[in-house]
Amino acid sequence: MSIHFGNLSRKSFVFNGLLGAGLITLLWGCQGNNRTSVGNWQTYRNDRFGFEFLYPDGWVASNPPENRDGIAFSNPENPDVEIRGWATADLGNSAKNAAPSNFTTQQGLSGNLEIKIDAKLSSMQVTIVRNKIRYFWGGTSPSQEFDSYYQSFYYIASRFKVSS
Repeated sequence: MSIHFGNLSRKSFVFNGLLGAGLITLLWGCQGNNRTSVGNWQTYRNDRFGFEFLYPDGWVASNPPENRDGIAFSNPENPDVEIRGWATADLGNSAKNAAPSNFTTQQGLSGNLEIKIDAKLSSMQVTIVRNKIRYFWGGTSPSQEFDSYYQSFYYIASRFKVSS
């Protein structure tokens, strides 16, 4: 038994098949690069304040400050793209000056996420106050590239951790 589609139906069938294959290829390609792949990340741990955050494998660490409150990493291919994490002892003003919580990490820490878009540089900053310590994580890039880094910045910020 054979099924006859006819000329028009066969062309339509082939066209739809090619269209479907092309669409799948396009969607596969739109999944982005591997910036959020766990295999491409390292973890910075700060022993003084007990926090950690991911940074892209191969990014260049700045010289840490003498007080060991944090560190910055920059993209070796584009030094204007930077992430940094740091902490300070909170002197009791956190409740009065804390911005409303609009962000929660995967660890369940609540904090404030702020996005700043300027003409030259744009940034994402997360502030978390816990146990009389104010934690900060931020990512900065040239404004025209910020949309390319936003997803990676958010990924890193959402995985910021504080021990005990």
